[in-house]
Amino acid sequence: MPINDTNIEHRPMSELLNIVRNDFKQYDVEGLIDEGTLVKTVMYCNEKLGLTIREVREVAIPVIEFRANLPLDFEKLYYVCGLQATNTMVSTQINPFDNNVDQDIIYEAKLDRDTLGCVDNYQVTVNRLTNTTIHQYGTWTQLDVTGPEKFCHIDCPNKKKKGKYTISIHEDHLETPFRAGTLYLMYIGMMKDIEGNITFPFHPMITPFYEWSLKEKILSDAIFNSDAANIAEKYKLAQQERLKAWIEAYNFSTEKGYGEYAKAQRKKELGWYHTWFRYFQ
Repeated sequence: MPINDTNIEHRPMSELLNIVRNDFKQYDVEGLIDEGTLVKTVMYCNEKLGLTIREVREVAIPVIEFRANLPLDFEKLYYVCGLQATNTMVSTQINPFDNNVDQDIIYEAKLDRDTLGCVDNYQVTVNRLTNTTIHQYGTWTQLDVTGPEKFCHIDCPNKKKKGKYTISIHEDHLETPFRAGTLYLMYIGMMKDIEGNITFPFHPMITPFYEWSLKEKILSDAIFNSDAANIAEKYKLAQQERLKAWIEAYNFSTEKGYGEYAKAQRKKELGWYHTWFRYFQ
């Protein structure tokens, strides 16, 4: 739906990928269009334009061999703790549809923010396919985080308080000093629609910047992974078109109506403290 008077819509990212796939049919057939890497490109475009279309999300992710994969829509970490932490690797699966040894699985998690009383009463509920587990605050393993500042929210308590273990944050994963377990993450992610699809801002003055940025990324990856002809020339063209589209999008972003939209989004972010962040300060 239009936002203020700018006619900016939030549409599923799949629509943007379909536009690109339609133009890059050969690369799509060759498997060179990787949605996982393109999510990061969309997030970069949002940041570049100042589009703060973010939300606070909660997940529980498994640690497998000292590593935990971050969600595809991850942008910045606010809080992380260990719900389970061990150096003993689970070698058997009781239920192949509900396990802690598949590192592709990301479980829904929810902090009980309505609990009254002291912080020791807080709980995290992890929803798996066949069972639900509840973890009390007193059983959590406190962690601190090292890594690039760009991956952490400015108020991330894990950067300020020493934990039992130190984990490191990277582009698409976390590394832990313990071999296996489960991490609870509260993070800033891209906005999604009611069906859970990651969205992007749709507007004739903005969308071309996203489209050419994705094409540039696909061609950049294809240079190293495909024998198709003229990739370098196509990559150079994509760079030029992305630059032209960026100038148009930037000029649009300086208009008053767009500025009011961005201001409203920043106000929403300021409200996160009372809704989420104050629990861990």
